[in-house]
Order: sequence, then structure tokens, then C-alpha cells
Amino acid sequence: MSTQNSVSCLLCVNKTLKNLRGLHIHQRVVHQATTTNSFSCPLCPHSSFKSKSGWSRHENLKHDSYNIPKHFNELPQDHINETKAALVYLIRSRLKLHSKHSGLQTISSPLTESEFVCIFQDHIKRYSFCRQRYICYFGGYDAYDTLSHIFNETNWGRRIFEHGQWSEVMLVPDSASPVMCTKSLRNSLRVNPKNPEMIIMWEKKEIYDNEENVSTAGWVMMRFLVGQFY
Repeated sequence: MSTQNSVSCLLCVNKTLKNLRGLHIHQRVVHQATTTNSFSCPLCPHSSFKSKSGWSRHENLKHDSYNIPKHFNELPQDHINETKAALVYLIRSRLKLHSKHSGLQTISSPLTESEFVCIFQDHIKRYSFCRQRYICYFGGYDAYDTLSHIFNETNWGRRIFEHGQWSEVMLVPDSASPVMCTKSLRNSLRVNPKNPEMIIMWEKKEIYDNEENVSTAGWVMMRFLVGQFY
């Protein structure tokens, strides 16, 4: 069954995992149907999928525009304002004149699901039950004002420096052509330098140990392009 520290999955042909933790995760993700009968889609009555990957493919085909978030009780406004201010700080911390801060930027930070929904609920483009993920896209000539309204901050995506220099989040194509990264991203999280936008995503993350103790947390990820002007 195993060689040294590796272990094999008895339900797969020639599937070897590095350790017991890997085996537990593999069995939970791939073979959960063997203990819970199947995965089902909350949006499709009587749906049944043998694996989580099958459920995910179904969502991509049938529910790629589903965007209704879970219901949460309203959080105190002071709490929401503090959370928005923290997100603005994270964004503006990447707006510098150093070359490494031009082009593609990715920021990740802990954020509860209720905080994300309270802030972005009117702008969610997709919610995935399978992946427990929300995605928002902001791009075009109205995007900066939209995010200014969301964050309650007009300068959320711009920093001014001496000698008339500035750095800002790019949400529309700019004829000045600031230096921008052209590294492409995968799937729906790709930022296109020719049609820049800000992608804001929330998802639930989990970690496990060898005794199957589980810790979960919500994380927000923000991806955007930064232009520098001199």
C-alpha cells in the first residue's frame, strides 16, 4: 500500500499520495460520494454528482451567472466603515512609484463572508456553491466612481507624489500607455492589460491536520493593474 511515507488510495488505480494528510484530502474531495452518496446542486432539484469536480463543471455550464449571495444580518455601520478603510489601505499601499509596483498586483487578506457580502452585495457577478466563492468585476469608465461609492473614499485608487507624479489603479485603457505587466492569469481571474479591470473575489479556505481537525477562514483577493505617470 505504501512505500516509505507515501500512501496509496485503494479506490484509485495507481494513485499515490505523499502522506496520510494528502490521502485524507484526496478522499474527501474525490471520493466523498462513497460516504455521502453524492454531491447535489442546491439550484437543481434531484441533481446528483459523483465528485466535486463534476459539480463544478455543472455550475460552470448551467449557473455561471448566478449571483445571489447568502443572507446575513446587517453588520454595524461603524464596523463596515472600518473594514472598507482597511481594504482601501491595502490597495493604496501598492500604489508606489517603484517599478516593482507597476503592472499586475494581487492582494489577499482575511475577511469574513458577512463583511464581504455587506460591502459588495449589489456588485457580485457570480456566486459558486461548489467553490464557496464570490466574484466581482469592476472595469470601464464608471468603475472608479462605483468603487469610490462602495469604499466611501474618492482617492481609494490613486496616490499623488511630488513633481506631479502619480500612481493609480487602471480601470480603462489609457492612451498614455503607462508601463503595465502583461502576464496573463487563468480562467475568470485573468486581468487583461488591454481592457483593465479590478477583480475582487472572496472564498472560504480550509486547513487540516493528520487527525482531521479543520480550521476555516474567509479570504478576499483583489487583482488589478497599476499605472505610473511621470
